[in-house]
Amino acid sequence: MLEAEVKLQLDGARESRLRARLDALGASAQGSDLQTDLYLAHPTRDFGATDEALRLRQSRGRIRLTWKGPKLDPPFKTREEIEIDAGTDFDQARSLFERLGFAAVAEVRKQRETWQLPAPAEALVVIDAVDGLGSYCEVEVLTTTAAEGRSRLEALLDRLELADLPPVATSYLELLLAAPTPDRP
Repeated sequence: MLEAEVKLQLDGARESRLRARLDALGASAQGSDLQTDLYLAHPTRDFGATDEALRLRQSRGRIRLTWKGPKLDPPFKTREEIEIDAGTDFDQARSLFERLGFAAVAEVRKQRETWQLPAPAEALVVIDAVDGLGSYCEVEVLTTTAAEGRSRLEALLDRLELADLPPVATSYLELLLAAPTPDRP
């Protein structure tokens, strides 16, 4: 299976309308949690060049290790994803990868609110408040092909009344690394 995803930037009014639309469509709120994502660089392969990502995520007291393969149909983000449980000790997981030669690239922190759309849509919708970046929405579906994923996502964006927003093709990591900071205008 592939994960097909589209990301959209939201302003405050659009975020409120999205919550109301999710409620009207019968989506069930799955809760909110603080997530910390640590992205890792491979010691001999440039993940930026291969369009891959390796991430440790701390969420709800658990650690998940995720590898994301290259995007198949930008600006939609359909890609292979492998994710495994990595226990509960974030520092130990990080130390393991550092001992293997991986280096921390950056940390992305966000407050994530998750909604599940019922069948026939069977989609996950998240609203993220990302430290240093603002508010975003991600809509995700599981699919067998990039074309099917794109079609389902476009239909969902229509139902969610978000089709007029431009998709954001870059990851939170890429957005954060490109954002101006006091030492980098």
